[in-house]
Amino acid sequence: MNNIIEIKNLNFGYGKNLLYKNFNLEVEKQSFISILGANGAGKSTLVKLLIGILKSNNSISINSILLNRSNLKAIRKMIGVVFDNPEIQFVAETVKDEIAFTLENLQFSKEEIHKRVLEVAKLLKIEDLLNIEPHRLSGGQMQKVSLASALVLKPKILILDEALSMIDPYDKDEIMKVIKKYHETEETTIINFTSDIEEAVYSDRIVGLYKGQIGIDGTTKAVLNEERAMKKLGLDLPFTVDLAIRLKLYGLLDDIELDMDKMVDKLWK
Repeated sequence: MNNIIEIKNLNFGYGKNLLYKNFNLEVEKQSFISILGANGAGKSTLVKLLIGILKSNNSISINSILLNRSNLKAIRKMIGVVFDNPEIQFVAETVKDEIAFTLENLQFSKEEIHKRVLEVAKLLKIEDLLNIEPHRLSGGQMQKVSLASALVLKPKILILDEALSMIDPYDKDEIMKVIKKYHETEETTIINFTSDIEEAVYSDRIVGLYKGQIGIDGTTKAVLNEERAMKKLGLDLPFTVDLAIRLKLYGLLDDIELDMDKMVDKLWK
């Protein structure tokens, strides 16, 4: 297996309380994984450990490079991160300049910057926001701009930390489809840290966190079949999955179907 992230025997806590104790996790290159957990499960702490904001005990490797102070700059160049509160990250006067900011710092040509900014704006349907001041945007719009600022770099690894929490459900579904397609076309490794199980449906693998430990780990379909495990993690199944389980119990479906349109097609056959 070709892993792009390896966490081995991670120990980390606040004060005397260990949140992560001998924690292990491997993320395969070019995979799409959801780290799923309720508030307090340790998701944001793990994000900060992965990008070096919090110091770990030499237990994390990114693309075969040990995460430490001397390697931190090289590692961060590989990673795009979108946090839950994008407003604190904004530095530019317009959305267009905000998306272009890191590309300018990396000395991309003006032509390449213009091309990439327009591409990612079109991808996320935010072309009409490009000349607006970021701080005048709604929370959901800010999160879209923050996502655009990460995608424009075409990172090897994209980390989302409750990155779509302020976006309405319909828009969120559309953006998750965009992220899924981006993952497939750009071959980017995506790790989505979320408490929203509806988002996790789009990933290929789900790791369920509970108080700093892995409560469940497997393919998306296999994990979503484990209703009791989801309840233990403090999470409810998505409506589509819950409905599919009940239809399967009544013999109307042969297997769990995660896509509502496909489920309807199977029921009509």
